Amino acid sequence: MSNRWSRRSALRAGGAALLSTNLGLGASAALAKAEMRKSQAPGFYRFMLGAFEVTVLSDGAYPLPTDLLAINQPKEEVLKYLQSNFLDVDQRLSHVNIPLINTGEELILVDVGGGTGWLDGAGRLTENLQASGYAPEDVDKVIVTHGHPDHIWGLIDDFDEPAFPNASYIFSEKEWEFWATKKAVETLPEAFQSFAAGASRRLPIIEDQTTQVKPEKEIASGVFALDTPGHTPGHMSLQVKSGSESLIVTADAITHPYVSFEHPDWWPGTDTDPAMGEKSRRKVLELAATDQSLVLSYHISFPGLGRVARAGNAYRWVPELWRWKV
Repeated sequence: MSNRWSRRSALRAGGAALLSTNLGLGASAALAKAEMRKSQAPGFYRFMLGAFEVTVLSDGAYPLPTDLLAINQPKEEVLKYLQSNFLDVDQRLSHVNIPLINTGEELILVDVGGGTGWLDGAGRLTENLQASGYAPEDVDKVIVTHGHPDHIWGLIDDFDEPAFPNASYIFSEKEWEFWATKKAVETLPEAFQSFAAGASRRLPIIEDQTTQVKPEKEIASGVFALDTPGHTPGHMSLQVKSGSESLIVTADAITHPYVSFEHPDWWPGTDTDPAMGEKSRRKVLELAATDQSLVLSYHISFPGLGRVARAGNAYRWVPELWRWKV
């Protein structure tokens, strides 16, 4: 017994001496110059939804001007609101959180990110897909919520080949018609004409593998399309059901963790029909609050999971606590 304690005492004494040395002027300079890594862990988060396994994949994040948060409100009011929530008044960081749903029968990817042609900070979907244990060739089905660059420009690789070569694709009828014809070019303002050009380059490549559907129906096993137009003409959100559990994938019916919930009447500058967008936003928020469903929102801080609680005449976002156990 005494030998054991004497060894422990010696170790403690040695540790104390080492600490004293490192805190003093005699510390090795090399130990104080470790390289800063400036990187995070791979961007994926996995959880079970009933019998389904859902993996949230990050496509990265990029800054957007706060001028786009509420085009129908005085700028001073918006800035005051941002300051009250300790948020940057000039830019907001828009995350892109993409769900990969393994039903046990097929692997379903919902949207494909911005690819390498979008903005700096985006285009990380493939590397995070691989880090999560899957390859692009494993994806059986891609459901596209709408045709904006951060949701479809990752459809093709740098050689203009399908990035998910074994997948079939699902669009809503209205969304496909808008982007695959001249409607987008004819109706979008100048600032968004690059969106139309990007879509017209990509959609013909996957057209033969694409099915167009009507919303408010089951479009894959356990996956139901919700009609939420306004952000774009044929925008879809999704409701995923397995057993007694459900997940609402909002896509861009919701775009901000404070504004979209506390002020659903504030109109984002990225909506093609802001009044319709507000109606769809309220529809999704009310459904989530009523069903107490888990919610996945694309542009909220990764992994974008939480729930919606009523707060008077509006709502509030309740982030899901990180779970280490799948």
